[in-house]
Amino acid sequence: MDYQLIEKLLDQYFEGTTSLEEEKQLKHFFTYEEVPEHLQTLQPLFVHLQQSSEEALGADFDQSVLELLEGKQEAKIRRLSIKTWMSRAAAIVLIAVAGWWYFTPPPTQETGGIDWSKYEVQDPEEAFKLTQMALLKASTELNQGANTAAREVSNLREIGQFFKK
Repeated sequence: MDYQLIEKLLDQYFEGTTSLEEEKQLKHFFTYEEVPEHLQTLQPLFVHLQQSSEEALGADFDQSVLELLEGKQEAKIRRLSIKTWMSRAAAIVLIAVAGWWYFTPPPTQETGGIDWSKYEVQDPEEAFKLTQMALLKASTELNQGANTAAREVSNLREIGQFFKK
């Protein structure tokens, strides 16, 4: 076969200017002829086109199309329930919140952090006094807790006497 004619037809095919007869020639060439090496990359395309053009529609295709056109087969309308709509809306909200959370940058020091360094104690003697005061307060609180616990235990003993046999 004349390879120059095939290459001319290929140029026309990819420009979209070939006739049906010219396209048949291309399909026939790539399907049944020996294809040169520089054109073998196009062979699967034309083999597929040839095979798909040979496929025929079923015998009942015309009848089913006519029935659809005449309205014998009504299209099924699918109505969604409130539950379905609510679940879809919840999913959309969940995705929106997750996206907002993912794409929002974390706060930085500039956006409202507290500078605690100005509250730090610099003098060692002052730090010692503050530590003593904190320990004295903790000790006082623990003693009050122990006294309250002892008082409650004695109250439980008095109540327990009424339940003894």
